Amino acid sequence: MNRWLSYFIISLCATLAGAQGNVPTLKQIMADPSWFARSPEPLGWLADGSGILYDQRREGVLGRETTDRFVLMLEGASPAGWPRMLEDADRTLAIPANGDWTADRAALIASHQGDVFVWRAGAGWSQLTRTTDREFSPMFLADPRRVAFRRGGAWMIRDLAGGLEMEAADIRFAEDPEKKKEPDRKDLEQQQLDLFRFLQEREKRRESNEAIDRSRVQQNTARVPGPFYLDPKQRDRGQWLSPSGAWMLVATAPRDGGNEPTDQMPRYVTDSGYVTTTRVRTKVGYEKRDPIRFALLDLKNERVIDLATDDLPGIREDPLAEIRAAAAERKKAEAKTEPTEQDAETGGEDEGETDGGKPEGADETDRPERSDRAKSTSAKPRGVSQIGVRWSDSGRYVAAMLRSHDNKDRWIVAADTTQKDPAWTVVHHVRDPAWISWEFNQMGFVPGTDTLWYTSEHSGWGHLYKAAIGDDPVALTEGPWEVREVTPVGRGDDAAFLMRTNRTDHGVYEIERVGLDGVRTALTSLGGTVESFTLSPDQGRILLTWSTAMDPPELFAMPADGSQAPTRLTKTDTALYRSYDLVTPRFVKIPSSHADLPIHTRVYLPDPERFPGPRPVVIFAHGAGYLQFAYNGWSNYFREHMFHTLLADRGFIVLGPDFRHSEGYGRDWRAAVYRVMGYPELEDFDDCLAYAAEHFNADTERVGIYGGSYGGFMTLMAMFLKPDVYDAGAALRSVTDWRHYNHGWTSNILDTPQVDPGPFDRSSPITHAEGLRGRLEILHGLEDDNVVAQDVIRLSQRLIELEKTGWNMTLYPIEPHGFIEPSSWLDEY
Repeated sequence: MNRWLSYFIISLCATLAGAQGNVPTLKQIMADPSWFARSPEPLGWLADGSGILYDQRREGVLGRETTDRFVLMLEGASPAGWPRMLEDADRTLAIPANGDWTADRAALIASHQGDVFVWRAGAGWSQLTRTTDREFSPMFLADPRRVAFRRGGAWMIRDLAGGLEMEAADIRFAEDPEKKKEPDRKDLEQQQLDLFRFLQEREKRRESNEAIDRSRVQQNTARVPGPFYLDPKQRDRGQWLSPSGAWMLVATAPRDGGNEPTDQMPRYVTDSGYVTTTRVRTKVGYEKRDPIRFALLDLKNERVIDLATDDLPGIREDPLAEIRAAAAERKKAEAKTEPTEQDAETGGEDEGETDGGKPEGADETDRPERSDRAKSTSAKPRGVSQIGVRWSDSGRYVAAMLRSHDNKDRWIVAADTTQKDPAWTVVHHVRDPAWISWEFNQMGFVPGTDTLWYTSEHSGWGHLYKAAIGDDPVALTEGPWEVREVTPVGRGDDAAFLMRTNRTDHGVYEIERVGLDGVRTALTSLGGTVESFTLSPDQGRILLTWSTAMDPPELFAMPADGSQAPTRLTKTDTALYRSYDLVTPRFVKIPSSHADLPIHTRVYLPDPERFPGPRPVVIFAHGAGYLQFAYNGWSNYFREHMFHTLLADRGFIVLGPDFRHSEGYGRDWRAAVYRVMGYPELEDFDDCLAYAAEHFNADTERVGIYGGSYGGFMTLMAMFLKPDVYDAGAALRSVTDWRHYNHGWTSNILDTPQVDPGPFDRSSPITHAEGLRGRLEILHGLEDDNVVAQDVIRLSQRLIELEKTGWNMTLYPIEPHGFIEPSSWLDEY
């Protein structure tokens, strides 16, 4: 019998025999998500705290762009029909309370639809600006009768009592005319001036008149402070006005930035019928990063103070010095070594292992131990970028969080404006030989104080700290768990913090409160995932979004002191969704052979009575690398979650591990892939397969793998490096060669190919394509501006030249990185 006919008959029989129970069809799963729930997207509280505002996907309309806005009253008797959908005309003053409050919380200023509005207790909202410009970042100044906001490139200050509006500062990127050089007179001009008293007197009168004019300008209290002349070779990269209105911090960067080459993304299905192209991003190692400089403007005394970063601790050290030196030595040795006849036949010994083991030397120079030891010192400081800037309520201190361009160092610095010559003082410095996490970089001042608070991963886990300027930091939380979304509550000595934590379980997120004394109180014990939360205007209640692996996100409200359990406010899941018999995943902690922590894994199991024998296994590799899938919350992978029910319904075991590099498990788990990306993850998959064979009756002779983005990359690595383990793979929107991915993400984990190409060769699937032996499906959107389609097209050429069979590639003409059209999702799966 023809083998394809045999395959078809076997598949059909398996489908008909396995499809029992009430499970959704593949077409249903891949339909627009409104079929299972139109989960609310909270906007915030009403300013008086009487209710909340939220958006909801419009029923029957494809895509997230079309939403309806609802208001839900929480105080008093709600009229019938609440929540109420707002008509477009009602949206103008339906403003969420997301802005800046006065200290007594009696007034709020907010930006809404490009204008500024002020709310006052008892009076409601009033509109402060109505312009075609966009006004944003409004705030009350220390004197609450004055407010400030950004308009275009300037800070504006408005006197609410008198109505006067003024620019906070006149900032000019130009040479200071008062500091101009003496005129370069020609010889005859100089002779004339030397000979004739008339010309000399006229020059003196001109200089005297200019000095008088300058003095009059400076004495004019009705003018805009300044002008402040900044380096004309620099450009504005941010301005932060102090609450007193007396100071402004300005960040600048070189004006001549950015002509680096970028990827081009073609579009084939266009209105015109012609192919168009769009510039998307640079490749790793080719992005130009401009160093940030800071100027502190004294608006009262009209002086510019340079806040230098050239002497930050470690700024002149090169953390990559040893790696650069080792790479140079390897390159020198390779240049001296002539290939032997055997090397020519076998491709040499550097082609990479096909059993998935680490490349030789990976534990020595490729993943350095954590150390703050200086690698090399040079006269030139490394460039830094600004992550965030905050002023204390008093206006005395300004703080900035800075990051080195190589992402190995992070500093928190502060300047005291009461000093004669303010300068940066280092509050905290952390170095990571791998890379600084993007997650734990919150910072601010404790309301009503000059004490800083911040999050940091320097202990190995992301935690909360406080630090009075000049004193040692104090940890407010500690332990093998992480802190997320810190929100201050209260003021002064009574201040505290609300935060999401996974303290009770790495896959469960609850709200906790911690005081300045470090005393911690659990506010929720829901057992699923609190995805986000917002304090009410009086800070007495919490609006939160909660979900589980089986329950889409809904809104709840509760007292901020945790005295009552949360009350459910919305129910948007559909009867159709609830009618299906979906597999509830198990959350299993699988022992790791290579790390102290277990591998948290979502497990979907088939019915053992219907499928008593050893069952084939599918591994789902999640995307992003630093992302969490094995947690008890509604995942962005909701399609895959329901697809796993179809697989289990046909007798497959599905394992969804949070492999090393995943979010939620501390620094060492996150950074285990530094310079060896793809290898620790495969080791974790090995442990999962061994555990499944022992505990779930898994047949490890029949193993498939699939995933998108980073999961697609892992699928290719598994298929190429472990062909004896993985029989089939589906790689969606995959990175195939890290030299062709973006700079910001890739340089964190592999450094750059200019520093050392070794990790890029090791960790790029295209380098190992000769290992393919199983069945491989490659799927990619042609309008992917994240992982451009060039990645898989280059891989396909490599597979063609290697004369590989058993693989197929499907391209989707109109789809970006995350597909949109249900027809494309359906065709792909």
